[in-house]
Amino acid sequence: MDKFLTFDCYGTLLNEAGLYDKVEEIAEDIGVDGKSARQRFIKYQDDRSNMHPYVDYDLLTRNNLINLDFQFGLEHKFEKYYVEVLQAHRDLKPFPEVIDTLEKFVSLRYKLIMMSNSSWSIIPQNVETLEVPFDVWTAENVHAYKPDLKFFRAVEQNYGLTPENHIHIARGYASDIVPADALDWPSIWVNRDSDKPTDLARPTHEVNKLDEILPILKADA
Repeated sequence: MDKFLTFDCYGTLLNEAGLYDKVEEIAEDIGVDGKSARQRFIKYQDDRSNMHPYVDYDLLTRNNLINLDFQFGLEHKFEKYYVEVLQAHRDLKPFPEVIDTLEKFVSLRYKLIMMSNSSWSIIPQNVETLEVPFDVWTAENVHAYKPDLKFFRAVEQNYGLTPENHIHIARGYASDIVPADALDWPSIWVNRDSDKPTDLARPTHEVNKLDEILPILKADA
């Protein structure tokens, strides 16, 4: 029987701090409070209302920078750094344990599938840095962002995912664990920041780092 692992990318495999550091650095160069700009950027990027109707992720990022200009009463200050911000996203690095753990997943004969709220102008370089083969699905493929069940159902139907052959692995609670629970997908919450659930949905398992998943998979084998 084929075995599948689906993954969220950002925060699960890749550390997003580099992107937010870049936004903070740009803000300081412009002459506004970097910490405030960082938090406002994150809030806009996480707000699903900014994704309806659907826009590609790179345009969402540009809209975010335009919104920062508006928030700080500026004109085309943040927006002109659009290309640099996209490059910072492409340059994100894996968490320390990730590559070694992914190699072990492959050795256990799992097929790895990435499900990312990203776009094809960004994700290839992100995948390359992980050093193992992935099938990749982005919001651009399905014109929907997680937690929209349309994204999850498209992947489920394409591979014939079942509770017996598949586990979903993600840091995103609202974006991944909640919809996985709604579809009865087995899931592992990579709760790097020891967050508290904000919904009745519960993951099948909870870990703090990716390498803590290996005993779970071996136990289920």
